[in-house]
Order: sequence, then structure tokens, then C-alpha cells
Amino acid sequence: MFIINQTLKADKIPAGKGEELFKQHIAWFTKHFEQGDFLLVGPYTDKEMAGIMIAGTDSREAVEEILKEDVYYADGIAEYEVRSFKAPLISVSLPACAGK
Repeated sequence: MFIINQTLKADKIPAGKGEELFKQHIAWFTKHFEQGDFLLVGPYTDKEMAGIMIAGTDSREAVEEILKEDVYYADGIAEYEVRSFKAPLISVSLPACAGK
């Protein structure tokens, strides 16, 4: 699995395009969540314009291909930190955390 930290670079967002790009970004991560590529997606509550995704893909290459589809990727509007990890323990109460 992979944890992806994404941080937008506000100075790279074209004037007047922020809302449109954000809608495209939402469509992108929703698609990959629904396909099962992302197991968890959400914004940070203590850092603006940043969030996290946990990917259940088999390889870093698969993660990179998914990230390349994000509207923020092409023009370097966002920075992505991809880290590989394994989760030997997963709480059965994890679904109860949705939306918190």
C-alpha cells in the first residue's frame, strides 16, 4: 500500500481557475476511490490546500500512473509525496471514522 501526501502550490493555480480545477480534482479522486485504487481520501484539517490518499495498488508505478491523471499533476500545481507501507493491523472500527 501507499500513502500519498498532496500539497497544492497556491501560486501555481491560474487566476480564476481554482474552482474549476478543484471540481476536476474531486472527479479524479472519486473515480479512483470508486474503482478501489484509493482506500481513504481526505483533506488535512490542520493544513490548507493539502490532503492524504491511501492507495491499495500493487506498485509505485501504478500509483504514479494514477497521479498523472490528476489535473494538478501536469503543470506542477501540486506536490505529491508517495510512501510505501504495510498495515499489519487494521482496526475494524475504521469505517466508523468516515467523515470525522
